Amino acid sequence: MNLRSLLVCIWLLAGSTVFSQTEMTFDQYHLMGHQQPYLFMPVIHYRNAHNWYAEARYNYEDLQTVSLFLGKAFTGDKEFSYSLVPMFGASVGRFTGLSAGLNVDLEYNKFYFSTQSQYSLSTKQPKEYFLYSWSEAGYQPLNWLYAGVSVQQTHDRYTGDQVQPGLLVGFSFSRFTLPVYAFDPLSASPYFIVGVSFQWKKEK
Repeated sequence: MNLRSLLVCIWLLAGSTVFSQTEMTFDQYHLMGHQQPYLFMPVIHYRNAHNWYAEARYNYEDLQTVSLFLGKAFTGDKEFSYSLVPMFGASVGRFTGLSAGLNVDLEYNKFYFSTQSQYSLSTKQPKEYFLYSWSEAGYQPLNWLYAGVSVQQTHDRYTGDQVQPGLLVGFSFSRFTLPVYAFDPLSASPYFIVGVSFQWKKEK
């Protein structure tokens, strides 16, 4: 699958689900730091009325890389709410390969936990692979404010294991969420990720 084919798939998926989906989210992350070049990572999430799920990313798996994931969401929404999304994806660009991933979101009262994990294998370099996860846990004392901790974990054949702990604070206004992350805050080279998220839901 080349870049043009992947972009066509994303466009067709967006056009076919816009009237039947129940939820759509646009995320834009900006990474910056003293010893870190500026990087932006847009992510689009789709979930239709039948809980079929799609996720498109850019600059996420690697620089100048477009990725598309497809999966199925399993959800529950009572006192304890959850969402489990196993998915498979393909990437083209600087990293070209296949991935298997799992997104998990849990909420109980004002506490929440989420994690995104994946295993990615290059189709150009068969021995090139990586395991990656982004996890966070937090508490939301007010409707417009939440805070917590976050950690990124990466493993590949070249650098081995890398763990980057962080702190987070977020602000919510209507359909917009503004999260701010500080990773390795006590090190000599901390870096920050500032996000902007917009969520749209279709009423049943």
